Amino acid sequence: MGSAQAINIANKSINVQSPTSFRDILVGENAFYKQSNYIRITKNEMAQKTLLPSSYISNTEYKIITLIKQILSIIIFPIGIYNLIHSLIGRVFFLPSSSNIYKNAANISRQNIELESNWKYKRITLEVDGYKIDAGIIGKENTFNNNKWVLASLGNGEIYEDQLHYDGELKAILSKTQANGIVFNYPGVGASTGSPNRKAMEKAYRVILAFLEDDKNGIGAKQIIGYGYSLGGGVQGDALKVHKLKKGIKYVFVKSKTFSNMSKLVTSLMKSRILGFLIKPIGWNMGSIESSKKLQASEITMQTANVETYELLNDSSKIKFDGIIHEDGSLAKALLEDPNCPKDNKLFIGMPEMHTDCIDDPSFLAQKIDELLHKA
Repeated sequence: MGSAQAINIANKSINVQSPTSFRDILVGENAFYKQSNYIRITKNEMAQKTLLPSSYISNTEYKIITLIKQILSIIIFPIGIYNLIHSLIGRVFFLPSSSNIYKNAANISRQNIELESNWKYKRITLEVDGYKIDAGIIGKENTFNNNKWVLASLGNGEIYEDQLHYDGELKAILSKTQANGIVFNYPGVGASTGSPNRKAMEKAYRVILAFLEDDKNGIGAKQIIGYGYSLGGGVQGDALKVHKLKKGIKYVFVKSKTFSNMSKLVTSLMKSRILGFLIKPIGWNMGSIESSKKLQASEITMQTANVETYELLNDSSKIKFDGIIHEDGSLAKALLEDPNCPKDNKLFIGMPEMHTDCIDDPSFLAQKIDELLHKA
């Protein structure tokens, strides 16, 4: 492993290690996809049920602090019980993809990715505070050198392997934006280590964002598009509360069909205010309202609405129930109706698709993303 380098994330000093700049792996004559053994090596990497060696390591806190927290959670009974309940609730309600059934599905899907295509793939492992995150890179030969990247954070029950395996929403967005993508499994999902934990999910997002931003040991992206769907929008919001964006990079963050906060979502889905209230003390009341209001970068919030095709929304009158999120529980409605929410750097898009439907045509979204990137 290469030498450590100190960088700053969210005003906290963290240590980062990497064997080489990822730019050397992505572009030039020695790029990974130009090697004669690219398909053989990639097949072997995708077939491994265990994680690959870490390509990028960061620590948001001193290792001794992490160790002390782990010890305290064991010897102090209430802390251990709280962590157990938090993890159990996360596994059952928010990350069912952490089950062994999904682990097996991830292995199968990863091995069936079509490698002989215009899309090029690389599996990588990133590490943060002891969590090892399984991730996949996707792009094309003519885009890997353009420094434009999409960081996708997935919804409930999704695994990154399917995003690479199938021609779905992610690939459509990458094609329309002419960007490359990185997508990952949350802690406890697939081969990613750990257990369902809200703080760990935030850390996973932050380490990948730092990996994209790092022009010495990471990818060194100049344009970053964060695309969070449903739960992934909440994870993105959590991460952006504390992550300090890097100067010299243009950002656009997209939240698609995302809730205002988890308590409201659970209340409406379960028809129970008690369950919605209980989400708060066990630490799962994830939400993006305050994060979005304070966000300095451009942001697009998309929500199902009474529209025939995609259109910009100036108020919340057209927003409707999307099959999962009621209009009153949507992030879009909450922000549009908040007089204290700055709108200068925000766009709101009404879309006809329901919650579990893929974007039928991402052209409108791609156009607005490019407009915001050029405006930044």
